[in-house]
Amino acid sequence: MNTLTKVAVALPALALLSACATTAPTAPNNTPASESVTDAAYDRMAPAPYTCTDDSKIMAKQSINKNQVMLNATLPKLKWADQPIILNGGVKGDTASYVNDSNPEVVYAWHMKGDKGIFATKWANGKEYQVNCQIGR
Repeated sequence: MNTLTKVAVALPALALLSACATTAPTAPNNTPASESVTDAAYDRMAPAPYTCTDDSKIMAKQSINKNQVMLNATLPKLKWADQPIILNGGVKGDTASYVNDSNPEVVYAWHMKGDKGIFATKWANGKEYQVNCQIGR
């Protein structure tokens, strides 16, 4: 299944994710974004700052072709501080959806529409976590 199809299938499910996890999972064990290989070009503009539920903050920067996004997530409930994540996807209409499912233990998703965003995670053990975000709050 290609990434855009995965995003289209995952979007309704992610909208229904619970806002709470019973335990705080650890930060992803992946290569930092600064060390990851990316074939997408990014402009020099600063990333968009999102303020989220649970006192979380996300900095999001889309690639020029909109097929990738780099996030820097601070999620206190998950004990993440400036966690870099690269997600792939794209834009359809006025909604951008991105997924990173390269780790079999966890799937990350980021969706943006207007000045709002949703970051969601789902671990292989069934635990889920989601924060709703807005630019500049």
